[in-house]
Amino acid sequence: MGMGGAGGPGAERRRRLVAAVIVLAMVLAAGATVLSLALD
Repeated sequence: MGMGGAGGPGAERRRRLVAAVIVLAMVLAAGATVLSLALD
């Protein structure tokens, strides 16, 4: 129920979407850190 499950037609797509969101968040965090260091 809810998130997770044994898998199915949308399981692989959901996993890829979660991975993409995590990577995007890491890239944004790194960009913000570099920007704050550059503007310091």
